Amino acid sequence: MAATKSRTRKPAPKSRRRTAPKAPAKIRRRAASVPVIDFHTHIINMDVCNYVTEHRPPEATEYQLVGGYIRGAAAQRQRHPRATNDAVEARLMDMDEFGVDIHVVFNHVAQYCYWADAATGAKLARMNNDGLAEFVARKPGRFVAMGTVPLQDTEAAVAELKRIHSSYGFRAIAVNTHAGTSELGEERLWPFWATAEALGMAVFVHPAGFKHPRFEKFQMWNGVGQPVEEAIAVSSLMYEGVLDRFPKLKLGIAHGGGFLPYYAGRVDRNFRIRPEMFKNLKKAPSEYLKQLYFDTVVYNVDMLEFLAGKVGTSQIVLGGDYPVGEDNPVAFVKRAKLSDADKSRILGGNAARILGLAA
Repeated sequence: MAATKSRTRKPAPKSRRRTAPKAPAKIRRRAASVPVIDFHTHIINMDVCNYVTEHRPPEATEYQLVGGYIRGAAAQRQRHPRATNDAVEARLMDMDEFGVDIHVVFNHVAQYCYWADAATGAKLARMNNDGLAEFVARKPGRFVAMGTVPLQDTEAAVAELKRIHSSYGFRAIAVNTHAGTSELGEERLWPFWATAEALGMAVFVHPAGFKHPRFEKFQMWNGVGQPVEEAIAVSSLMYEGVLDRFPKLKLGIAHGGGFLPYYAGRVDRNFRIRPEMFKNLKKAPSEYLKQLYFDTVVYNVDMLEFLAGKVGTSQIVLGGDYPVGEDNPVAFVKRAKLSDADKSRILGGNAARILGLAA
C-alpha cells in the first residue's frame, strides 16, 4: 500500500446515489458484458489494530509494526478513513464514481503480523479473515475477500488456508514478499505453496516495506524499496524452483511486478553466461514471468503498455491500490494503446478467470 496522503471526496450528488437495492446476482453487472474488477484494494481491521496496540511485544520494532499502525482504531480512521472495515458506503461511492463493479479486498500490509510468534500470528490471521468475511458479506455482489495466513509458521499457514477456503469460500490470499526471516521460495514453505495450488487459491504477493538505512529518507522505502522487494520475491520463487514445482499455482505480484519485468534482460544474461549458478531453472528467467500475473499499479501508461508486450495482456489485472494508489485506475487502463479486447481482459476478464468468478 503506497504511503501517501489519504484523499477525501465530496459526497456524490444525490442524483448519483443509488436508492434502489442492488441486484442480488453473484456479480453485479454494468452495461459491459464483463464486470470491472479491481484486484488490489486494502482494508484495515480495527480489531487487529487495537489488539496489537494493547499486546505489542517489547521486542517488536517500530518498523515491524509499521509506525502508525500500532496506534489503534481511532488513528486509522483519521489517517485512512476510506480503508477501515466500517467504511462500506464511502468505498461503494468511490467504486461507483470510477466505474468499478468489484473490489478484491485484503488487509493492509501492516496487518500481516509476521513479527508475531506462531500462536499470536495464527490468532491475528484468524481475526483478519473473520473480519474480511464479515465485510464482504455486507455487499457480496461488490466485494471479494483476499485472506491472509501466518507464514512465519508453515503448519499454521496451511491450516488457516484450508479453513478460509472451506468455511468462507475465499478464492485468494495475500502474502508479504518474505516470511519473516525466510524468502518465499525456501523449502520450508513448499507445503504452503502445494496447498494453495491444490485448492486453486490465487496468491498475491504485496510488500510490507523495505528495511535498510539507505531507504529511510524521502519515502524511498516505498518508492524504490517496494519494487526491490517484489523483484527479490519473484527471484526467490524462481531460483528455488517453486515455479517449476507448482506450475498450476496462480501467483500474482503487486505494483506491476516490481523492477524485474523491466530489467529481465540483465537477469537472462546472467543465466546465459553462468548457467552453473542456476541449476534449478528449466528455462530463461524472463520466461517464468509469463506464469505470473501482474496488476496495473505502475502509474505510467507507457509502462503498462510495455508490461503488456512483455508478459501478454492475459497476465494483467486491474489494480488501484485503493484508497491511496492510482486515482482513477479504470481511466488509466483505457488510456493505454491496447485493443478493446485487451482492455476488457485487464479491466475484469482476467481477474474473473483467476478468481473463478462467473464472467
